[in-house]
Amino acid sequence: MTPTPVNQPWAPPAGISRRNQTLTRARRDLAGIRGRVLEAGAGTARFVRGLRSANPAIQPIACDLVLDGLKYARRQDAAIEAAQADITSLPFRAGAFKAVLVFDVLEHLPRPQDAVAELWRVLEPNGRLHALVPCEGQPLTLHWLMWKSGVGADIKERSVGHVQRFTHRGILTLLTGQGFTITNVSYSMHPLGQAKDVLLHLEEDHRLPRWLARNPLYRAINRGLWAGAFVESTVLRNVPLSAVALHITAVKP
Repeated sequence: MTPTPVNQPWAPPAGISRRNQTLTRARRDLAGIRGRVLEAGAGTARFVRGLRSANPAIQPIACDLVLDGLKYARRQDAAIEAAQADITSLPFRAGAFKAVLVFDVLEHLPRPQDAVAELWRVLEPNGRLHALVPCEGQPLTLHWLMWKSGVGADIKERSVGHVQRFTHRGILTLLTGQGFTITNVSYSMHPLGQAKDVLLHLEEDHRLPRWLARNPLYRAINRGLWAGAFVESTVLRNVPLSAVALHITAVKP
Protein backbone atom coordinates (compact mmCIF):
# COMPACT_ATOMS: atom_id res chain seq x y z
CA MET A 1 0.00 0.00 0.00
CA THR A 2 1.32 3.43 -0.93
CA PRO A 3 1.96 5.75 2.03
CA THR A 4 -0.23 8.84 2.30
CA PRO A 5 1.62 11.86 0.83
CA VAL A 6 2.74 14.23 3.56
CA ASN A 7 0.91 17.17 1.95
CA GLN A 8 -2.46 15.41 1.98
CA PRO A 9 -4.60 14.62 5.05
CA TRP A 10 -4.92 10.97 5.90
CA ALA A 11 -8.44 9.64 5.22
CA PRO A 12 -9.70 6.74 7.33
CA PRO A 13 -10.76 3.57 5.52
CA ALA A 14 -14.41 2.92 4.76
CA GLY A 15 -16.42 2.10 7.86
CA ILE A 16 -14.42 4.33 10.25
CA SER A 17 -15.55 7.87 10.87
CA ARG A 18 -13.11 10.77 10.78
CA ARG A 19 -14.38 11.47 14.29
CA ASN A 20 -13.31 8.08 15.62
CA GLN A 21 -11.32 8.93 18.71
CA THR A 22 -10.10 5.37 19.18
CA LEU A 23 -8.32 5.14 15.84
CA THR A 24 -6.92 8.66 16.10
CA ARG A 25 -5.37 7.96 19.49
CA ALA A 26 -4.08 4.53 18.45
CA ARG A 27 -2.33 6.06 15.43
CA ARG A 28 -0.69 8.67 17.64
CA ASP A 29 0.47 6.29 20.35
CA LEU A 30 1.71 3.64 17.91
CA ALA A 31 3.43 6.02 15.50
CA GLY A 32 6.63 4.52 14.13
CA ILE A 33 5.70 0.88 14.81
CA ARG A 34 7.05 -1.53 12.21
CA GLY A 35 6.49 -5.26 11.90
CA ARG A 36 3.78 -7.58 13.21
CA VAL A 37 0.78 -5.96 14.91
CA LEU A 38 -2.09 -8.03 16.33
CA GLU A 39 -5.65 -6.85 16.85
CA ALA A 40 -7.17 -9.26 19.37
CA GLY A 41 -10.94 -9.63 19.50
CA ALA A 42 -10.82 -7.83 16.19
CA GLY A 43 -14.30 -8.27 14.70
CA THR A 44 -13.77 -6.98 11.15
CA ALA A 45 -10.26 -5.76 12.06
CA ARG A 46 -11.18 -2.20 11.21
CA PHE A 47 -8.67 -0.68 13.60
CA VAL A 48 -5.62 -2.62 12.46
CA ARG A 49 -6.76 -1.94 8.89
CA GLY A 50 -6.98 1.74 9.79
CA LEU A 51 -3.47 1.67 11.21
CA ARG A 52 -2.14 -0.08 8.12
CA SER A 53 -3.83 2.51 5.91
CA ALA A 54 -1.77 5.20 7.64
CA ASN A 55 1.38 3.11 8.23
CA PRO A 56 2.08 0.45 5.60
CA ALA A 57 5.17 -0.67 7.54
CA ILE A 58 3.03 -2.78 9.87
CA GLN A 59 2.12 -6.41 9.16
CA PRO A 60 -1.51 -6.73 10.32
CA ILE A 61 -2.81 -9.84 12.07
CA ALA A 62 -6.36 -10.23 13.38
CA CYS A 63 -7.94 -12.79 15.65
CA ASP A 64 -11.52 -13.24 16.78
CA LEU A 65 -13.89 -16.04 17.69
CA VAL A 66 -16.33 -15.04 14.93
CA LEU A 67 -15.13 -16.13 11.49
CA ASP A 68 -17.44 -13.90 9.42
CA GLY A 69 -15.73 -10.71 10.53
CA LEU A 70 -12.30 -12.11 9.73
CA LYS A 71 -13.45 -13.12 6.25
CA TYR A 72 -14.71 -9.60 5.70
CA ALA A 73 -11.37 -8.18 6.85
CA ARG A 74 -9.52 -10.39 4.38
CA ARG A 75 -11.77 -9.21 1.57
CA GLN A 76 -10.96 -5.62 2.46
CA ASP A 77 -7.20 -6.19 2.71
CA ALA A 78 -5.64 -9.44 1.55
CA ALA A 79 -2.45 -8.58 3.45
CA ILE A 80 -4.20 -9.27 6.76
CA GLU A 81 -3.42 -12.60 8.40
CA ALA A 82 -6.46 -13.93 10.24
CA ALA A 83 -6.86 -16.55 12.95
CA GLN A 84 -10.07 -17.72 14.57
CA ALA A 85 -9.13 -17.82 18.23
CA ASP A 86 -10.09 -16.96 21.79
CA ILE A 87 -8.22 -13.99 23.24
CA THR A 88 -7.51 -16.04 26.37
CA SER A 89 -5.72 -18.72 24.31
CA LEU A 90 -3.93 -17.12 21.38
CA PRO A 91 -2.35 -19.41 18.74
CA PHE A 92 0.91 -17.44 18.53
CA ARG A 93 4.38 -17.98 19.95
CA ALA A 94 5.65 -15.91 22.84
CA GLY A 95 7.08 -12.55 21.83
CA ALA A 96 5.54 -12.68 18.34
CA PHE A 97 4.33 -9.06 18.06
CA LYS A 98 5.64 -5.53 18.13
CA ALA A 99 2.25 -4.24 19.26
CA VAL A 100 -1.13 -5.60 20.29
CA LEU A 101 -4.45 -3.75 19.99
CA VAL A 102 -7.51 -4.58 22.06
CA PHE A 103 -10.61 -2.42 21.76
CA ASP A 104 -13.88 -2.95 23.65
CA VAL A 105 -13.04 -6.54 24.53
CA LEU A 106 -11.97 -6.92 28.15
CA GLU A 107 -15.36 -5.84 29.52
CA HIS A 108 -16.96 -8.84 27.78
CA LEU A 109 -14.82 -11.44 29.59
CA PRO A 110 -15.62 -13.26 32.84
CA ARG A 111 -11.84 -13.45 33.53
CA PRO A 112 -10.17 -10.48 31.82
CA GLN A 113 -6.93 -11.24 33.65
CA ASP A 114 -6.51 -14.35 31.48
CA ALA A 115 -6.67 -12.22 28.35
CA VAL A 116 -4.19 -9.69 29.75
CA ALA A 117 -1.77 -12.54 30.52
CA GLU A 118 -2.01 -13.75 26.91
CA LEU A 119 -1.48 -10.27 25.51
CA TRP A 120 1.63 -10.00 27.67
CA ARG A 121 2.88 -13.38 26.49
CA VAL A 122 2.63 -12.66 22.76
CA LEU A 123 4.27 -9.22 22.98
CA GLU A 124 8.01 -8.98 22.49
CA PRO A 125 10.09 -7.14 25.12
CA ASN A 126 9.46 -3.39 24.73
CA GLY A 127 6.37 -4.22 22.69
CA ARG A 128 3.37 -1.93 23.07
CA LEU A 129 -0.18 -2.65 24.12
CA HIS A 130 -2.86 -0.15 23.10
CA ALA A 131 -6.33 -0.64 24.57
CA LEU A 132 -9.71 1.00 24.82
CA VAL A 133 -11.69 -0.13 27.84
CA PRO A 134 -15.14 1.12 28.88
CA CYS A 135 -15.19 1.74 32.64
CA GLU A 136 -18.89 1.61 33.38
CA GLY A 137 -18.28 1.26 37.12
CA GLN A 138 -16.46 4.60 37.27
CA PRO A 139 -18.09 6.88 39.87
CA LEU A 140 -19.83 10.06 38.71
CA THR A 141 -20.70 8.69 35.28
CA LEU A 142 -24.18 8.11 33.86
CA HIS A 143 -23.53 4.35 33.59
CA TRP A 144 -22.46 4.22 37.25
CA LEU A 145 -25.56 6.17 38.29
CA MET A 146 -27.82 3.79 36.36
CA TRP A 147 -26.08 0.81 37.98
CA LYS A 148 -26.34 2.20 41.51
CA SER A 149 -29.96 3.29 41.07
CA GLY A 150 -31.03 0.08 39.34
CA VAL A 151 -32.54 2.04 36.44
CA GLY A 152 -31.52 0.34 33.19
CA ALA A 153 -28.52 -1.15 34.98
CA ASP A 154 -28.39 -4.19 32.71
CA ILE A 155 -28.73 -2.34 29.39
CA LYS A 156 -25.13 -2.88 28.24
CA GLU A 157 -25.05 -6.51 29.37
CA ARG A 158 -28.29 -7.27 27.51
CA SER A 159 -27.48 -5.39 24.32
CA VAL A 160 -23.74 -6.05 23.88
CA GLY A 161 -22.64 -8.48 26.57
CA HIS A 162 -20.72 -6.23 28.96
CA VAL A 163 -20.17 -8.32 32.09
CA GLN A 164 -17.50 -6.14 33.75
CA ARG A 165 -17.91 -2.70 35.31
CA PHE A 166 -14.33 -1.52 35.42
CA THR A 167 -13.09 1.64 37.07
CA HIS A 168 -10.12 3.63 35.78
CA ARG A 169 -8.01 2.44 38.71
CA GLY A 170 -9.20 -1.13 38.36
CA ILE A 171 -8.16 -1.57 34.73
CA LEU A 172 -4.80 0.15 35.26
CA THR A 173 -4.15 -2.10 38.26
CA LEU A 174 -5.03 -5.14 36.14
CA LEU A 175 -2.39 -4.16 33.56
CA THR A 176 0.35 -3.14 35.98
CA GLY A 177 -0.29 -6.28 38.02
CA GLN A 178 0.63 -8.31 34.94
CA GLY A 179 3.85 -6.31 34.60
CA PHE A 180 2.94 -3.63 32.07
CA THR A 181 4.31 -0.12 32.41
CA ILE A 182 1.66 2.48 31.58
CA THR A 183 3.05 5.13 29.22
CA ASN A 184 -0.04 7.11 28.24
CA VAL A 185 -3.65 7.44 29.34
CA SER A 186 -6.41 9.57 27.87
CA TYR A 187 -10.18 9.71 28.26
CA SER A 188 -13.34 9.91 26.19
CA MET A 189 -17.09 9.35 26.51
CA HIS A 190 -17.83 12.13 28.96
CA PRO A 191 -21.48 13.06 29.77
CA LEU A 192 -22.64 13.81 26.21
CA GLY A 193 -20.99 10.64 24.95
CA GLN A 194 -22.63 8.64 27.71
CA ALA A 195 -26.07 10.03 26.89
CA LYS A 196 -25.51 9.14 23.24
CA ASP A 197 -24.35 5.64 24.24
CA VAL A 198 -27.32 4.96 26.52
CA LEU A 199 -29.84 6.10 23.91
CA LEU A 200 -28.17 3.93 21.27
CA HIS A 201 -28.42 0.83 23.44
CA LEU A 202 -31.97 1.61 24.52
CA GLU A 203 -32.86 1.61 20.82
CA GLU A 204 -30.99 -1.61 20.14
CA ASP A 205 -32.63 -3.33 23.12
CA HIS A 206 -36.07 -2.07 21.96
CA ARG A 207 -36.65 -0.27 25.26
CA LEU A 208 -37.17 3.05 23.50
CA PRO A 209 -40.71 3.48 22.12
CA ARG A 210 -40.65 3.08 18.35
CA TRP A 211 -42.58 6.29 17.80
CA LEU A 212 -39.93 8.21 19.73
CA ALA A 213 -37.03 6.58 17.92
CA ARG A 214 -38.59 7.68 14.60
CA ASN A 215 -39.47 11.19 15.75
CA PRO A 216 -37.61 13.82 13.65
CA LEU A 217 -36.90 16.01 16.70
CA TYR A 218 -35.45 13.05 18.60
CA ARG A 219 -33.29 12.10 15.61
CA ALA A 220 -32.02 15.69 15.35
CA ILE A 221 -31.15 15.73 19.07
CA ASN A 222 -29.39 12.40 18.65
CA ARG A 223 -27.27 13.74 15.78
CA GLY A 224 -26.40 16.72 17.92
CA LEU A 225 -25.27 14.41 20.71
CA TRP A 226 -22.93 12.56 18.32
CA ALA A 227 -21.35 15.83 17.18
CA GLY A 228 -21.20 17.16 20.74
CA ALA A 229 -19.63 13.95 22.02
CA PHE A 230 -16.81 14.28 19.49
CA VAL A 231 -16.03 17.85 20.53
CA GLU A 232 -16.35 16.91 24.20
CA SER A 233 -13.90 14.00 23.90
CA THR A 234 -11.43 16.13 21.96
CA VAL A 235 -11.48 19.00 24.46
CA LEU A 236 -11.59 16.80 27.58
CA ARG A 237 -9.18 14.08 26.44
CA ASN A 238 -6.97 14.61 29.51
CA VAL A 239 -9.84 14.98 31.99
CA PRO A 240 -10.68 11.78 33.91
CA LEU A 241 -13.66 13.22 35.81
CA SER A 242 -16.94 11.64 34.62
CA ALA A 243 -15.25 9.85 31.68
CA VAL A 244 -16.27 6.26 30.90
CA ALA A 245 -13.79 5.30 28.16
CA LEU A 246 -10.13 4.82 29.02
CA HIS A 247 -7.52 4.79 26.23
CA ILE A 248 -4.31 3.17 27.45
CA THR A 249 -0.88 2.61 25.99
CA ALA A 250 1.46 0.34 27.93
CA VAL A 251 4.86 -1.27 27.38
CA LYS A 252 6.06 -4.75 28.25
CA PRO A 253 9.47 -4.04 29.86
